[in-house]
Amino acid sequence: MGNDPADSVLNAHNQVHGVRNLFVTDGSAMASSGTVNPSLTYMALTVRAVDYAVAQLKAGKI
Repeated sequence: MGNDPADSVLNAHNQVHGVRNLFVTDGSAMASSGTVNPSLTYMALTVRAVDYAVAQLKAGKI
């Protein structure tokens, strides 16, 4: 995740830089997995992405 499409695939809301209506919220959004179960982190990333996507839909941006 990052702000620059040259350095990252996703923005801070797990949205693919080149495709406005594509969000990646599973384990592939993480560069690596830690030594503990990351399920709660994935769930939190999904909730955050959905909240952002709903706001973008209501604004007519996606």
